[in-house]
Amino acid sequence: MASPKRAIRIGDVHYDIEVSKIPYLLSFANFQANSQPQSTELVHGPIPLFNVVLKGIESGYRQCFRSMPPDLAQHRTLCETYEFLQVDILGGQAITEIFNDLKSGKTDYTPEDKYSRPVRGRKSEARDTAFKLVYLILLGEFKDENKDSTKVFNAVLFVVSHSGIFKWRTRTVVRAAYEERFVVSPKQRARLDQWKKESDADRTVDNDGDVTTEKEESDYYDSDDWVWD
Repeated sequence: MASPKRAIRIGDVHYDIEVSKIPYLLSFANFQANSQPQSTELVHGPIPLFNVVLKGIESGYRQCFRSMPPDLAQHRTLCETYEFLQVDILGGQAITEIFNDLKSGKTDYTPEDKYSRPVRGRKSEARDTAFKLVYLILLGEFKDENKDSTKVFNAVLFVVSHSGIFKWRTRTVVRAAYEERFVVSPKQRARLDQWKKESDADRTVDNDGDVTTEKEESDYYDSDDWVWD
């Protein structure tokens, strides 16, 4: 059962928000209820990109890519706003779990039966996870940055190489985040550039929709493509 929504004004915009999903605003609402019990509407100053923040919380983090241009600075601001609002984007996940969820977007087959019908990938989950990957890269901490950078690269390469799952804006931001956080070797850059021509070709038709297509079947990326050093 959903929690009741609260009327709140953020800057000049009025919202009805389920504040239990945003810990900072829940604390703010509780404080205001105690200090101003007669007030019927909460009032808070402007919060950067709050409209995008809310869309991500209510409809899935993939909406963040759709709601903004593929500008890394804006996505960093968005991630910092989520952090300020104490929204637990990662949910305790590390890069290994995130990579597994990214791969859940692929169509799969039952290994015991080569004639089995394909199992549709969970594209929406994979697309939400792509934002988690960006958040982890930009604001996350790694136990061993040198070792983990290889794991992160493999996740980034998976996103970049699967245009049937992840659309142009998503792929562009994911790659840009990696290149800002980590030192990219010539070998890694060459691997990413293999997919740049396709990325540039479909940028004009990118609507990052949830329409299920078979395009990812033609994308080539498997464990033999992973970089281990």
